[in-house]
Amino acid sequence: MIDTALLNSLWQGALVTGIAAVTAAFLPKHHAASRYTVWLTALAGLVAVPLITAFHPPYAATIFPAVVAQTNAATTIVTQRAADAGGPWLTILWALGALFCIGRLLLSYARIAAVLRESRPALDLGHDVRVSDSLTVPIAAGFRHPVVILPTAAVRDLPSADLRAILAHERAHIRRGDLVTNLLQRLVEAALFFNPWAYVIGRQLVDEREAACDDWAVAATGAADRYAAYLAELALAARGTRTPLLTPSALGSKRLLLGRIARLLSGKAIVVKANYLAAAASVAAVVLLTLVLQTKGVASNCYHDVAVIDAAMPVIPKSAPHIKASANALVTVGTDGRPLNAKIVLSSGNKTIDNAAVVAAMKSTYSPEVSNCTPTTGAFLFHVETAP
Repeated sequence: MIDTALLNSLWQGALVTGIAAVTAAFLPKHHAASRYTVWLTALAGLVAVPLITAFHPPYAATIFPAVVAQTNAATTIVTQRAADAGGPWLTILWALGALFCIGRLLLSYARIAAVLRESRPALDLGHDVRVSDSLTVPIAAGFRHPVVILPTAAVRDLPSADLRAILAHERAHIRRGDLVTNLLQRLVEAALFFNPWAYVIGRQLVDEREAACDDWAVAATGAADRYAAYLAELALAARGTRTPLLTPSALGSKRLLLGRIARLLSGKAIVVKANYLAAAASVAAVVLLTLVLQTKGVASNCYHDVAVIDAAMPVIPKSAPHIKASANALVTVGTDGRPLNAKIVLSSGNKTIDNAAVVAAMKSTYSPEVSNCTPTTGAFLFHVETAP
């Protein structure tokens, strides 16, 4: 079922992202904290909705139009066929890609841990502030005991007003819990590395998170113009610098930085607190989407794929070599559920085992494919495995 959930996340992720985009469109740009909560809800929905619809059985409901149930059934058939066609390779390739991405996160964690070890306290700036010679941009780091780590050059050269602003920004990351939510975001991106919607949502989260912390910095210093000028100076000084994935940074991409500077100079009133009514609306919309996608309805029996009723065991002669092998036979099933023909689409490498798979596929019994309440000719992938 994992492969089904992965495929579901591609098209269901588009729906979740659309809901978040529509909700965020009703919120002004200077309400960054509220917009962030909306996109955080979308991140949770991107994971939860495909898993629920893949693993939880659908339920009958008459509150939604019949076309909803029909669309759900048709989409389920397409997804299931794609998952069957991929076989175990879909899950294997996903696991390899996810492990690679998690490896990148572990390298990022190791880098942050090394910076933490070599950094030194800056008690004159606060008990939660440290200084590092290996950084060019400020970061917030640490999950159990989070701290702000400043570049040595920044502490040495920046005016006190700029230092207060950047400390307020990084402390905002800590107080808002951004280190944990950033970790969750990166884990989702690692698990859904193939899914473009994970990166669309992730980019919005980074944008709004940094803007929300800018609001905290301006609220603490009262100098939006000066803080915007500092961000521009920081960008020039740290050109080409990459910050670790597992920590929020005051810098970000060039596109993001230009947007943040323009936002600070817009003259709009700073709103630090999140509007939880908007977040509740986003959650409600995602929950409603899940309910809709789980709807079986009265018309669901009019759409289903070929299913095996009684699978025959393959009979392999004793003269055949006893090896571990697998074979896939594609069976064409008629409108009466009887197999019409079968052919090997994934060979075991042994002709005897392949023939046994074809014979077993033809001896098995099936329920036919049903489309628009009418039985039709369909196909079933019959899988055989042998042990040594």
